[in-house]
Amino acid sequence: MAIAARGRAGEVFRVFLWLGLTSFGGPVAHLGYFRHAFVERRQWLSESAYAELVVLCQFLPGPASSQVGFA
Repeated sequence: MAIAARGRAGEVFRVFLWLGLTSFGGPVAHLGYFRHAFVERRQWLSESAYAELVVLCQFLPGPASSQVGFA
């Protein structure tokens, strides 16, 4: 499956601003919001790439959702 072109800086900023203002719940809930925004809606990442990113972030200190956001 081909991956769509990555978002421009302004679009990435708007997406993260929107997620920051509307995402309620703990880190696990945020991961679901991120998946919907990045994999399903905008297709910036494939399912497997997102899953690998989440798994990697589980090993890093701090909330996994914060680490996924930084990555």
